[in-house]
Amino acid sequence: MDGASSRPAVQGLVDQYVGGRLSRREFVKGALALGLGMTTIGGILAACSGATNTTSGTPKKGGTLKEGYDLDFSRLDPINTNWYDPAFYAVYESLVTNDPQGNYVPQIASSWTAASDGLSVTFKIRSGLKFQSGVPLNASAIKAVYDGIADPKNGSPLGSVWVPVASTEAPDDTTLVIKLKHPYFDLFNIVKTGYWDIINMAYRTQLGDKYGQQGVDGSGPFTLTEWVPGSHTSVKRWENYPGTVTPFIQNKGKPYLDGINWLTILDAPQRAIQIQNGEIDTLRGPAFQDITRLQADSNLTVTQLKEWSGYFFSLNFKRTDLGFNDVNVRQALSHAIDRASIVKALLFTHGEPLYGPITSADKSYTKDVEQFNQFDVAKAKSMLSAAGWQAGSDGILVKGGKRFSFEMIIQAESFNQQLGSVIQAQLKTVGVDLKVSSLDRGTFFNKAFANPDSVMFFYLWPVPIDVVTLFVNSVNANGKGPNWGNAVVPQVDAAIAAWQSAANQDQLIAAGKQFQLAVAEQLPFVPVINRDAFWVNRKNVHGWHPDQWNLYPYYNDVWLD
Repeated sequence: MDGASSRPAVQGLVDQYVGGRLSRREFVKGALALGLGMTTIGGILAACSGATNTTSGTPKKGGTLKEGYDLDFSRLDPINTNWYDPAFYAVYESLVTNDPQGNYVPQIASSWTAASDGLSVTFKIRSGLKFQSGVPLNASAIKAVYDGIADPKNGSPLGSVWVPVASTEAPDDTTLVIKLKHPYFDLFNIVKTGYWDIINMAYRTQLGDKYGQQGVDGSGPFTLTEWVPGSHTSVKRWENYPGTVTPFIQNKGKPYLDGINWLTILDAPQRAIQIQNGEIDTLRGPAFQDITRLQADSNLTVTQLKEWSGYFFSLNFKRTDLGFNDVNVRQALSHAIDRASIVKALLFTHGEPLYGPITSADKSYTKDVEQFNQFDVAKAKSMLSAAGWQAGSDGILVKGGKRFSFEMIIQAESFNQQLGSVIQAQLKTVGVDLKVSSLDRGTFFNKAFANPDSVMFFYLWPVPIDVVTLFVNSVNANGKGPNWGNAVVPQVDAAIAAWQSAANQDQLIAAGKQFQLAVAEQLPFVPVINRDAFWVNRKNVHGWHPDQWNLYPYYNDVWLD
């Protein structure tokens, strides 16, 4: 990782060190992992001298945190949702989670042991746990969740990454055994995520399609009070919360806050205005043009992290009339995208071009993907001409009387709309007529699964290859999953199989490189850009700590001054 790409991650380490969430030794270890030398590390530590703050006063109980969110809200059902939002970190818990340094640490499970042959993992489940309804949360309850994920009838969007699991067994209340068909080193990356959060399956069955909308039954420190798409999601403190054993969470008991209210703010400039005016306390995703102003505001703290995820657009392979099933046509359209100028103009340099399927935040990232998908209008035009497309009287390409015109659907949000417009303009320079349709979140996902011409999407996942496989794996094509481009590429499928059968870290890294190169060249989707992640809080908010390894902050420690 070069210096430029590591800066956001370094800033995240500095914020955690100054905030007292990292020891000096942990900071040095993290900085070395990012490729910094000891001289540089020493200089950073010297600059931070006297600034560290392991405590920010005596926590106060009460109050409702108001958090701005840059997206609409999906239903809070881990097994069947299109996206998991910050409220998942409040109402649910998983077997394990990551600490701010990326280590796996206990949450529902207190410990675990992997078999020497790599074919099973045994988790010790904390005894005496209950769901928010009072129903026991034991190994059998967790098995029911995992069996539900494995059952295609439940519609888990990530069911395909659970394929290496042979069975889940619960020999007693505090023992859970996951048996594997073959070694699956990536297992922990899966069970830590929101889609594997533990819920009361009996209550889910009782509510049916209303689960995650009218009610949830998890084990997190807050309970759901209201879910209103397009507006807000609200939770309140669970007074019977039994506490946590997760090491980096300092408040082991009930949360300090009375509740949390997440507000969807789709108009990007409004996010900065509302946090500066004190209308909200915390914020995810300010507009990039507002970041410098927010950083200069003494009432605010801005946290900058490296983003795991990126923007891409799919091309429906079934549009054979447009040649989307032809890799040369897909490559031509990719060469028409000026990624560097998009990063400069729309992200104000707070991001990077994306030439392959994952970002440089991931340890599997290989720079070898950068040989593909470079901006080259002349090459794009030449490849389209070789495919039989010629300019019509209005400059739009024509072949056999068919105009090169198609629709791209996007989610209705300010930045998505800006990016869609730029892609539209750039493709027009090579004679392609792109029509951009901006849809509310529910309509977007419904249409995405209904064979649209093209979909622009920003995926969000802390282990990028796991989620990217969903969009490019042939088993998820033809309405069976989120392979919205209906891509069937043998090289990509082979790389996915290697990833999902890796027995150790080295094999996982090698398979990750194989996968990235296959996607970058064959383009089951077209990568576009990656943005940096920004979080903002007012100075009266304490214990709110976004970090590099979790998509959202935990709320157990948060209190308001």
